[in-house]
Amino acid sequence: MNMNTLLKWGFGACLALSLLLPLRASAQKVPTNFVEEKVPAYTLPDVLMCNDGKKVCRRTVWEKKRRAEILEVFSQEMYGHVPARPEGLHFETLSVDTVYAGLGLRKVVRIYLDAAEKHWFDALVHTPRGFEGPVPFFAGLNFKGNDATLDERSSSRWPYELILGAGWGVITAWRDSVEPDGKAFADPGQDAAWFCRDGGVRAWYNPGGDWGAISAWAWGLSRLMDYLETDPDADASRVVVMGHSRLGKTSLWAGANDPRFAGVISNCSGCCGAAISRRCFGENFANVIRVFPHWFTRAFDKYYDREADFPGDQHWVAALAAPRPLYIVSATKDGWADPKGEWTCAAAVAPVYRLYRKPGLVSARYDATQWPAADCPVTDGTVAYHIREGKHDITPFDWAQYIHFFSRHLNR
Repeated sequence: MNMNTLLKWGFGACLALSLLLPLRASAQKVPTNFVEEKVPAYTLPDVLMCNDGKKVCRRTVWEKKRRAEILEVFSQEMYGHVPARPEGLHFETLSVDTVYAGLGLRKVVRIYLDAAEKHWFDALVHTPRGFEGPVPFFAGLNFKGNDATLDERSSSRWPYELILGAGWGVITAWRDSVEPDGKAFADPGQDAAWFCRDGGVRAWYNPGGDWGAISAWAWGLSRLMDYLETDPDADASRVVVMGHSRLGKTSLWAGANDPRFAGVISNCSGCCGAAISRRCFGENFANVIRVFPHWFTRAFDKYYDREADFPGDQHWVAALAAPRPLYIVSATKDGWADPKGEWTCAAAVAPVYRLYRKPGLVSARYDATQWPAADCPVTDGTVAYHIREGKHDITPFDWAQYIHFFSRHLNR
């Protein structure tokens, strides 16, 4: 793949990383497809077919059997197992300020992961003022640090005034303060003090575990949920987990593992996120295993360039959000994330939602076979989707759709 192609699809940063980090010794150049006509023929694995070959026809079978089977497939073969809440977890509010001309309160909360307070990360919490009772929240990790979400260059991804004005709170934490995002840390026991205070949660908590960074970040999102359960201003029954790009992969996995989240957003998450892997369009298994091995459990390596051999596909992970509302988003200039594959995934979870007598991806204007036009959200069902005009990003337009959709479903 040449540099022009990579830049065309907004993947220059990943190219730079791939040049800096050692590649798989056996790997040659990874072919990447951006032509729809070259998508291989495939059949989606049946999300409702149990390991013993029996079809799920009742919600109780899904909840007691099939859901656990899918969770184990992806825990064992892709992301790694997510450990339980640590003992000694507790919180300290470091600061409280009134912001945006009185529109909201901003708190910095330290999340201590052990009783000895040796391991911690900080959360930035925005709570709206002037609304009666505890408020719903969005919970997500950020890429560059909590303070960077306040910077004008990054604030479009975190339009706090828009969110607060709609009566929603937001809690976020820096991804790398939970677990560093670097190939050098594929070994959880490796000393990463030069990069992060303690090398991340995998370096000290369950260091012999099989979890990759995506599972570590999902674990961190659950710790944000733990905090919100203690905050009297937050309605912990109405917390929506969200994420963009690799953190959109993470939000899907966090929602799958932690049923306390009342809704799930996956924004431009692509391969190993909300895009159907078997399409082999844009980012693929070979790309992510070659460049980002630390995201996954090592068992995933055997699927290098072998999407068709994986026992499931990403609609299985997305279906684990059921019966909660789910929103999947694409962008027109984000071929790397395979927008059509994300739309296909959103449509393919409908059989699980039907078990709960809830509509999946439906609209008066579109059915599950018709890809919608840009900037025309499909939000009539319990599963929502839109493809936004533009590049790989998360924008105020996206946030406005999230607020509208989840306010309707969670009765804001």
